[in-house]
Amino acid sequence: MATKRKPLAFDVDRSPPTPVETVARSPVQPQAVERQQVGARVPVSIYRQLKARAALEGVRVQDLVEAAITQYLAAKPQS
Repeated sequence: MATKRKPLAFDVDRSPPTPVETVARSPVQPQAVERQQVGARVPVSIYRQLKARAALEGVRVQDLVEAAITQYLAAKPQS
């Protein structure tokens, strides 16, 4: 007869904040912006690079994608 394992206990409220949570908990919050979800398929190698860069910079992939789109739109003249 197998013995039952005790479930892992983890207190989220007592865990140290991640860098993203630290920014999110800061007293100055930017104005809420309405957002629209978009989807794109990219090669796995590019996604891995993007995710690694986001982790190294301590930001979300979403933040990097938004910054890249904003930069692209600012640089391209509208036709």
